[in-house]
Amino acid sequence: MTQPASPPTPAPAGLLAGTEPEGPDDDVWGPTHLVAPPAGDLPRTMPAWPEPSRWTPDDVPDQPTAFSPPEERGALPAAQIPVQITTAAVPKPLREPALDHPGAARFAAPGEPAVKVKRGPRPLLWSLGVALALVAGGIGYGVWDANRPVAVPADIVIPSSAQPSAPKVPRGDLAVKGYLTALAAGDIDAALSYGPVGGGSRALLVPDALKASLAAAPITNVNVPPADATASTIHASYQLGSQAVVSDYKVVKRDDGNWQLAASTTTVRLSAARSDRVPLVINGQRIGPVVELELVPGTYSLTTGLPYLEYQSTTRLTVNDLSYAKPIADLPVEVTPEGKSALVVAAQASLAACLDYQQLSPPNCPMNEHSPRAVIASTIKRDLVVADPVSGAQWVVDATDSSIASALVPVHYRLSASFDADTTTSGTDYNQSWTARADATRRVLSIEWGH
Repeated sequence: MTQPASPPTPAPAGLLAGTEPEGPDDDVWGPTHLVAPPAGDLPRTMPAWPEPSRWTPDDVPDQPTAFSPPEERGALPAAQIPVQITTAAVPKPLREPALDHPGAARFAAPGEPAVKVKRGPRPLLWSLGVALALVAGGIGYGVWDANRPVAVPADIVIPSSAQPSAPKVPRGDLAVKGYLTALAAGDIDAALSYGPVGGGSRALLVPDALKASLAAAPITNVNVPPADATASTIHASYQLGSQAVVSDYKVVKRDDGNWQLAASTTTVRLSAARSDRVPLVINGQRIGPVVELELVPGTYSLTTGLPYLEYQSTTRLTVNDLSYAKPIADLPVEVTPEGKSALVVAAQASLAACLDYQQLSPPNCPMNEHSPRAVIASTIKRDLVVADPVSGAQWVVDATDSSIASALVPVHYRLSASFDADTTTSGTDYNQSWTARADATRRVLSIEWGH
């Protein structure tokens, strides 16, 4: 395809057609291949700037004015220039409150009083004041708590050995020997000073209890062989009553370098069922409702303190050494010989009164009589077939309530009575076993009869 011919390039302005440029500077558009601007658009030379206009003052007025110099003004007064003097108010710097205060400004307006903001307590001084108050309060409470009176219930036994002073003992064998020697001498306070006491009741850690123990079974022939200075188990032998005891005692070294027993007592649990009306007295000391007892080696006898009831001999404790831990799980009670005699007398008297009672089936009596016909009460007569059924009865303590003593009594008698003036029974035999019961904790016994 044939391309159209390019249009002829017009000649630069100011040149005649067909005339060659005079110098290389005139041919500025050729090498660029650009179309030259139309002629007359861009003059080759810039026109000169026009001459700036100058101001010419008006002619000098013929007549002088108030603004004329004095030599020309003559008698004409000079022009008065109004002068207004304004007093500028210098702002005052505010010294209070501080510039970092939220409502503070650097300057106060003229004529307005500066607003003063009351400063709060300095944080450091306030903190020191609070700390001093707390310290003073703590010291005051400590002084009050140390000196306030403390009421101790009367039923709590606090022995003088509650806080014994620990002796100075350089070896463990000497601590054991001192402990057993103190027990043999009946000095409970000295014995307890050789080691800590357990957390059970201290009712038996008193001189009278130890004295009763030694009276029943004294501690004699104490022998503790010398041991190594670092030994923690010490062998000892002694006589407890008629029984020879060979035992090991644990010892520990205190912070001050002296030795003591790991424990100066053994804790025995008291888990047996007890009646509120039957006291428990051990070695002469009445034991309250406690669950644990602290004991030292020795013998312990249990009694009720009542004339008609006693604990069986099996309840007696023998603590050979501090390893004893058998609980007191049973406290069987029995009627004392004095109690049996008193119960027999009371039962005989009650039975005799019932036999003489002129009424069928008298109340609280071992009789259960009935008749279809009316009986003349004054004619009722009862005669025992067995002369004394009470004396041979076995009195025991009730299994559910150790305060009650009872016996099974066979009552065999013959009854005769008249129904009217002409009719009399020939005699009817009654033979039945009855249970006689009584509260054995009372000095005066009252018999109750039942099946």
